[in-house]
Amino acid sequence: MITPGEGQHPPDLVDLDPPLADPPPATDPVSVEAWLGALPAAHRSGRAPATWRAYAKDLAHFAGWCETQGRDPLPTDGPTVAAYLEAHGELLTLSTLRRRLAAISVAHSLIGITRPTAADEVHATWKRLRRRYGPTQQVRRVEAVLTRTLGDLVAPLQEDSVMDARDRALLVVGFAGALRRSELAALDVEDVAGTPEGLRVTVRGRDDGQGTGDGGRRQVDLPWGEHRATCPVRSWETWTSLAGLTTGPAFRSMTKGGKSLKPRRMTGEAIAEVVKRRAAAIGMDPATVAGHSLRSGFVASAVRYGVPDRSIMRQSGHRSPASLTAYAQGAVVPQENPASRVGL
Repeated sequence: MITPGEGQHPPDLVDLDPPLADPPPATDPVSVEAWLGALPAAHRSGRAPATWRAYAKDLAHFAGWCETQGRDPLPTDGPTVAAYLEAHGELLTLSTLRRRLAAISVAHSLIGITRPTAADEVHATWKRLRRRYGPTQQVRRVEAVLTRTLGDLVAPLQEDSVMDARDRALLVVGFAGALRRSELAALDVEDVAGTPEGLRVTVRGRDDGQGTGDGGRRQVDLPWGEHRATCPVRSWETWTSLAGLTTGPAFRSMTKGGKSLKPRRMTGEAIAEVVKRRAAAIGMDPATVAGHSLRSGFVASAVRYGVPDRSIMRQSGHRSPASLTAYAQGAVVPQENPASRVGL
């Protein structure tokens, strides 16, 4: 079923002239996946490795469908892409279809062929699918982890346990920095520097190092906290000290039961599982939270405490106040009580 809230049109990418790559030797699913997956690094600039892996599988899926229909996948035309959309509108989500279209567009751009995804037939089909399925699909929203909930999550954690120290630092730094789970996963020890006020964190672009990012950078400052349990600085220092971390991935996987630390970087999915596991430990339904709950919880908490939009945006990386709206839903700003201002 198509999910609502996505862009009105499928992705259009700039055609490359001259072409960067030769066409694949064959257009069966296995060949097109291998071709796109084996492109030289010079052809992959601007997109992370996992994005290209996803594109390769998406293009293979499209090629497989074309094979059953007696159509050519590469190069192909607008009517073929439109027919593919129509055939899969009830089977795939809108986000998946958008990525499939991006893969088709990228493949044609690489070989210097006009993008079939820009055809009128494709745009018309896309609009029709949104109208047909969009209004009936409910968007699942996870709950925001507000400041009080964060305190509840970290309260049972022990400072002398490596796993507990890791999870505390992950939760508190992720919340205070308004970080996406992919940004937490991409964080290196070298990205965090001490300052007189606390910590300065260099945040990599969305999904950078995990597969689907833009490679951008921003810096966020994390202050000393009023409460030891939720202090970003103490949480970070305790974790890195116990784990003996001086370089490399900041948040790492552990063996079953947390007996020893692995050199491998945690994935975004693993970070989401930490949030769910710690939520379940205090009696919350783990299905109601996710890795994104930390970021949305910071924004909602900041709105509740009357923090100006531009300050929230500087921390979270949002580009406009309007983009904060979805995160701040339900975050009611408390009215100032005059009794608190008369010297009682």
